[in-house]
Amino acid sequence: MGTDLVSPLEFTISAHLRGCDQAHVEEAIYGHSDARRIAAALDDLCRHELGAPVEDALFHQSSIGAVTGVRLADGRKVVIKAHQPDWSRDQLCAVVRLQQHVASACGLAPEVLAGPVPLGRGFAVLEALAGRGVVRDAHQPRVRRTQAGTLHRLVSCLEQFTSRSGLKPHVLTPLPGCLWPAPHSRLFDFDATKHGAEYIDRIARAARPLLEVEGRMVIAHGDWRIEHLRFEGDEPVAIFDWDSLCVMSEPRMLGVAAHMFCADWSRDDIAQAPTLDEARAFVADYEAARGLEFTAAERRTCGAAFAYGVAYTARCGHASGVDIRERPGNHQHLIAIHGMQLLEL
Repeated sequence: MGTDLVSPLEFTISAHLRGCDQAHVEEAIYGHSDARRIAAALDDLCRHELGAPVEDALFHQSSIGAVTGVRLADGRKVVIKAHQPDWSRDQLCAVVRLQQHVASACGLAPEVLAGPVPLGRGFAVLEALAGRGVVRDAHQPRVRRTQAGTLHRLVSCLEQFTSRSGLKPHVLTPLPGCLWPAPHSRLFDFDATKHGAEYIDRIARAARPLLEVEGRMVIAHGDWRIEHLRFEGDEPVAIFDWDSLCVMSEPRMLGVAAHMFCADWSRDDIAQAPTLDEARAFVADYEAARGLEFTAAERRTCGAAFAYGVAYTARCGHASGVDIRERPGNHQHLIAIHGMQLLEL
């Protein structure tokens, strides 16, 4: 393995890690956060699985897993998704199977090239980089309608697999006997940051009993934010983050999506949270695509999931030491101005 091939990848990984207080994700996956060793492991993986070494690095990001974009010596652009050890091979095989089905049936998912294969302490999936399209602004009604309709399209596309999916629960599934799930990142310690969060916890406590009351079970894209879609004109041409697939009730899925559909954490020039009216419009757009309105009981579940999602995202901000409830456009502000009305989506 030549240093000249690994250096761009090492540089890109190092740049990302320098911006992290602590490299929790990389340490969980690799057992360390040494950029040179991580780059070498990724280069070896591409040589073994795809028959070509890494020539250049495109990006490296980490949140729940670590995602790295590379260009291989043969010109192919590849995304490597490295998963923490809490992902089993069977769970990732289920995701890959469904992603490949969407890729072939709808053309909206990147093609899986290899995996899951062992990497560090966990597994990795390698997929073709989907370079088409641009990000849009879901605060625009036309984009919002398309986004809601595309969500229903995916539910329909995957409907046949619902009863035998083998997928993980959604990240916002509360732990038994607890108000909250385990936070999706070690950056957030809900127990240690309870003080001052009472206004958030009150909403979650009201919503929690209603999360699984009504609705048919569907396979859901569990992180349905505009950041994960690419458009050509008004048409979606690529969707990312397929490891967020999970099984949940349809109205709960829609409530979760409604709380986050307009978020793009890579930008600071848009409101990350919808207004309550925008969230209600997103639900109506989905119902229009579905061709059938939800029942009153299903709407209660949808509203509870929306309120719980808003509260969870607000709680993550609070755990980070951020209090922006006086500033419009974020989830803390939604709770501050609407309170229990959030359950009436």
